[in-house]
Amino acid sequence: MEHTRTWLAFCIAAFLTTSAHGTALGALKVDNYTFSKLLAVPDHDVLIKFDQSYAYGEKEDEFKELAKLAYSVPKFLVGEVPVQEYGDKENDDLREKYKLVKDDFPAYFLFNTANKDGLKYSGPIKAADMAVWLRKNKVRMPSIGTIEELDEIAKKFMKGGMTQEHIKEAQKVAATYSTDKKAAMYAKIMQKVSEKGESYVESEITRVNKIMAGKIAPEKKAEMSDKLKVLAVFSAKDEL
Repeated sequence: MEHTRTWLAFCIAAFLTTSAHGTALGALKVDNYTFSKLLAVPDHDVLIKFDQSYAYGEKEDEFKELAKLAYSVPKFLVGEVPVQEYGDKENDDLREKYKLVKDDFPAYFLFNTANKDGLKYSGPIKAADMAVWLRKNKVRMPSIGTIEELDEIAKKFMKGGMTQEHIKEAQKVAATYSTDKKAAMYAKIMQKVSEKGESYVESEITRVNKIMAGKIAPEKKAEMSDKLKVLAVFSAKDEL
């Protein structure tokens, strides 16, 4: 066990060193020498992005947002493989291995116990959509907007009699999202609605907006912004 921990620490330190020139904070720069070593890190999910060298633009910005969120997820690593089209054609062998062409970039693959050969992502290149896809594949990524699983419970709660069973269900799901501060908000809002009625949602939205209109610390403003996102789920009656 001690040997495994030492080896794992060495691998991560080595990867962090090689990622110093990576373009996205929170992502490890991977090449055809280190690729297999990264996938060999025990008990970790690994998301790999294959892209052209020196990627830029909206899709790269979405990747940067996703990579920053990923740092808080235990046993989850994000790597990027820059593929050179000309010159030495660095990492082009990895492109060929995964049957990619230039038009496929950026291409994302999830590697874990269930997907040893890599599960390719086929949805929109949006951080929020990729986070949902990762959560569906058992990677507990924080949500960028709201949390889909808890959104569904919130809708059932508002439509189905506002029961304590729904609140308990929300608390159970929220426990699996311990790194996402929005998760605990759902059950708390449900409890308030149960005590004060549906009018609590709109009155709380008004109260939070007034707070945000004042002078508050950035951390508090971010917290209030998250709460508004969650409250909006409860107020979206037309979708219930």
